[in-house]
Amino acid sequence: MSGTENEVPGEFASATAVNQIDETAWEGEFSADWLIGQTLNGGYAMSIGARVLSQALPHADPIASDGFFLARTEVGKVRCEVEVLRVGKGTSTATVKMIQRDELKIQMTATYADLDRQRGVTLSREALPDIPHIDRCVDAPFRENQPFRDRLLQKMTPANVRALEGELDGSGVWHAWMDFADGSYKDVCSLIMFADALPPPLFSIYGAEGWVPTLDLSVQIHGKPTPGPLRCVFRTNVITRGIVNEEGLLWDSTGDIVAVARQTAKYRQP
Repeated sequence: MSGTENEVPGEFASATAVNQIDETAWEGEFSADWLIGQTLNGGYAMSIGARVLSQALPHADPIASDGFFLARTEVGKVRCEVEVLRVGKGTSTATVKMIQRDELKIQMTATYADLDRQRGVTLSREALPDIPHIDRCVDAPFRENQPFRDRLLQKMTPANVRALEGELDGSGVWHAWMDFADGSYKDVCSLIMFADALPPPLFSIYGAEGWVPTLDLSVQIHGKPTPGPLRCVFRTNVITRGIVNEEGLLWDSTGDIVAVARQTAKYRQP
């Protein structure tokens, strides 16, 4: 499945724009348009850090990003302080500390490369998931206080939507199509956001109640996405005394895997 996208910067690009304010610091702004209830989407927040490092490092593309969520973020300005750890010929690595009101909110370490220059063996043993055509999938149901959801096209399978509405299937798996609602261009930084964009898959087991704050999100980027919606699988197979492991896989419209994500969260039942 392929498609066309508007190359004019859209809402996401505007909401993740950053400006350098001194030699090792940048400033961005967390937008209320990317809230889920009273909390900013973690992948969106990390994408601002990724924009900073794209400017701070000589390589353009975040191939591995790991973010630790230390305190709740809030709408408004965020100061991003960069420490470059290593610059090599093919990759560079740095840490960015995202600070609000003198409090460290997120610490992110990432390795960057230039994806267009990568050469070598390609292998994937992850089968392309058999998801019904996007026209046969259903808009994901969400509460009204989640403006983040209005920024995205999120089409889930009918069975997944029924699970979110209370007909639990116990699978711990979501299958979905995702894209920007405004049809704008998806870059590699946006994949970090998409890797955290669906509700926790454990909702298909325990119901769509409770709070599941992310402790750590790790995203590997395997390629630049082609135009068209992303084909996505998110799954939870391990929960231990409330500590949740979630895995996400994203394919572009040509069937190439472009991102693999893993996050650790804490499930707090109502």
